[in-house]
Amino acid sequence: MTRGKVKWFDASKKYGFIKPDDGSPDVFVHLSEVMKAKLPHLTPGVPIAYALEIEDGKRSAKDLSPVTSDADPKSPVQTTNEPLNDFADEFEKEWGLRQA
Repeated sequence: MTRGKVKWFDASKKYGFIKPDDGSPDVFVHLSEVMKAKLPHLTPGVPIAYALEIEDGKRSAKDLSPVTSDADPKSPVQTTNEPLNDFADEFEKEWGLRQA
């Protein structure tokens, strides 16, 4: 898995970018991958692991997973065990895409 940090992510636009730790070009990440990974949110600077996919010269992140540090139990990225529908509802409420 490749590692990087969230550069920015906008749920209303349904995408964002990850800055790879190795200094390579930024990687596109789509909202569908965030939801598939059941990540509650992506904020700038949050460490993330992902599989890099390159198609037609475009770099995108797949199979996202949080990077947790044993030294920092309060990591800003947390997963949830809630069903996907409940997760999607909460995600959309948090990002202002749906009324509470």
